[in-house]
Amino acid sequence: MVCVNISLTITLTLLLCTLFCSILVTLYTNMVGKRAESVLEIRAYIKGRSLLGLKPVDIHREVCDIYGQGQMSYMTICRWVARFKSGHQQLKDAAHTGRPATTTTKHNIERIRQILEKDARYTVRQLARMTSWPLAHVHCILKNDLQVRKINARWIPHLLNDDQKRSRVERAKYLLKKYPKCNKKTFDNLVTGDETWVYFFETKRKCSNQFWATKNARRSSIAKRIRTVRKVFYVIFFDNKGPVMQIPVPKGKTVTGKYYRDVVLQKLKKCYKRRRPQTGLKYLRLLHDNAPAHKARIVTEFLKAEKVTVLPHPAFSPDLAPCDFFLFPKLKFHLSGKRCKSRNALGSAIYQYLMSIPIQEYENCFQK
Repeated sequence: MVCVNISLTITLTLLLCTLFCSILVTLYTNMVGKRAESVLEIRAYIKGRSLLGLKPVDIHREVCDIYGQGQMSYMTICRWVARFKSGHQQLKDAAHTGRPATTTTKHNIERIRQILEKDARYTVRQLARMTSWPLAHVHCILKNDLQVRKINARWIPHLLNDDQKRSRVERAKYLLKKYPKCNKKTFDNLVTGDETWVYFFETKRKCSNQFWATKNARRSSIAKRIRTVRKVFYVIFFDNKGPVMQIPVPKGKTVTGKYYRDVVLQKLKKCYKRRRPQTGLKYLRLLHDNAPAHKARIVTEFLKAEKVTVLPHPAFSPDLAPCDFFLFPKLKFHLSGKRCKSRNALGSAIYQYLMSIPIQEYENCFQK
């Protein structure tokens, strides 16, 4: 019985100690917050009473009567009275300088900048290993001091060399000199066209397949489009008034110089013969890229005989071809997620979308 009573006493004592410690922690936490608020309140009271001309002894007595003994010492009140009388207006303490910076110095910031100028693809971990600095300090220099961020390189079909870049500038200057006024009348005789593959089922963009999910949710799966999926090779021409024509290339054939002259340009000639019975293709300005079929000798001779002016187009410059930067992306985005069961259904979907684009968008495309 004696042992049982001793063990119960020890257990109760431990429980009481634990409860007492938790109460003390709670009280201390509340006191810290209240202490900060009461200190600013007392300093404001000291400031007001000192401006009225009261002495520190009288202010200390009033503070003890209002806020209680030990809230602020007499020497502290004397120091704040002297500070307020000297013109100091702030109630909060001045910011401390803190520990001197040893890593984020001008020399170290310049060192990181020089490394990135040589190769900007280094990771934070590699930079920390090269400089023997902590990861957090390197990250702080990159974000706060150099204010840089990591971005992905943009994929482009080709990297232009100096001659090709010079050719872009020269041809752009030539077009600006020849057509200084970029108004609607300037582009009335301008037509552009190109070829593109159009699939019976255009998959949606990757960003459109994102969804909000919980932590343990399973990721959904989407079948990747294979190269053997059904598709049609289309030749599409348009001008500032809207679409001119669309030609589906027969299965098993490709666009060669002969096909481009005998089929594509002949149909283009018929379209403009209906639009402009007196001139047809005559005095028309044609903008197409530098594909082998477009630059074939039989094609250039045909265009020259029809008095069609071919506008210069720099090599590997899809950003200067209206079909590549305007029409084809819009068309394929519209068709994404839609399935066509036949070539006729696909052609009808393309025609309906091309006709639904406002004329103003076609005009703005050429002005860009």
